[in-house]
Amino acid sequence: MGFITSLIAFILCAFVYVRMIRREVPEQIGKAQAWVPVAAGLIAPIISTVIAVGLGMLTIKLLGGEITETGVNMPAQQETNLVLRSLIKSFRVAGFTEELVKLLLALLMVKVFKPKNVYEYALAFVGVGFGFTALEEILYGGGGLVSLFRLPTFAMHMVLAILMGVNLGFARYEKLHGGSAGKYIFLGLFLPVLWHTLYDAATAFNAGIDTSNENVQMAAIVIALIASVASTVLQFVLLVRFKNNAVKYSEMVY
Repeated sequence: MGFITSLIAFILCAFVYVRMIRREVPEQIGKAQAWVPVAAGLIAPIISTVIAVGLGMLTIKLLGGEITETGVNMPAQQETNLVLRSLIKSFRVAGFTEELVKLLLALLMVKVFKPKNVYEYALAFVGVGFGFTALEEILYGGGGLVSLFRLPTFAMHMVLAILMGVNLGFARYEKLHGGSAGKYIFLGLFLPVLWHTLYDAATAFNAGIDTSNENVQMAAIVIALIASVASTVLQFVLLVRFKNNAVKYSEMVY
């Protein structure tokens, strides 16, 4: 089941990405500019995992804990509530590390290919997001219900990349044309991290799901379902918005 759902997610992302490329006017980007960012995105999960593990070990040491063969031992006073624990882990493992790595790789793609408009600028980020999804689903997709639960948000990393890429693309456009770029830089960096952190804190890293308290566990499951449905809907809203603004973004030339 895990392999099948991962394959479905990959096919759906590829379909969406190819359609995005074809919407640029008056001409589309070349094959290298389209697919090198995807290849770069394939290494992003590996890099972000290494960083997340390093940050986790550093955090444990700073809080006075220790890593043993049987697990992690933390001082009693450092135990946090379930919500805070979920948010901290989500930010460390996903919201901060994954978005940072994707940002750096996408900026490298921008440096290499020098996009000529906001649409191409955003596509560099979307390509990295697609590549990230392709490998992440293989590494962490899981199986059974886990895979089915993840499938509706198949384009999550691409949509987060749209948020980041479009806003940073606006920032560059405004800077080159004498406008103010600060607002767009803030939105481009803040919104993806916020959404990613809150979503994973409610789903993948929701500490309440693993508790023995059935009431807390049930509440955590409801929160996870709400977060999944809300993110799925917002995902398609932003995909449609990006589609509808393809011509506008293409005409915002640097």
